[in-house]
Amino acid sequence: MNCQETQSNVLNYINHKLDNEEITSFIEHIRECENCRDELEIYYITMIGMQQLDDGELLTADFQKALKEDMCQRYLQCQREKDRTHSLCVLLAAFLISMLMWFIGELIAVL
Repeated sequence: MNCQETQSNVLNYINHKLDNEEITSFIEHIRECENCRDELEIYYITMIGMQQLDDGELLTADFQKALKEDMCQRYLQCQREKDRTHSLCVLLAAFLISMLMWFIGELIAVL
């Protein structure tokens, strides 16, 4: 993801409107790009602060820490889902191969 794409996705990230692949690309870019990270922090502090005020909550003492924790949590969640999907694909492939081998064995036995 480049800076323009990242900056256009800041609000989508904050509002949880990115899919796992977009979240991963977004966070990887934010980790490397100070300008985009600064922009995300400004929007995050403003939006989360306003939301907390609207909800009558105490304001977060350290918004930067909260944002870092949020990014870490979402990134790890995306990685776990990616790993889980990969594991399911491997299991499905193993099952299909074993079924194919069984079918070939049965076919050979008939011949």
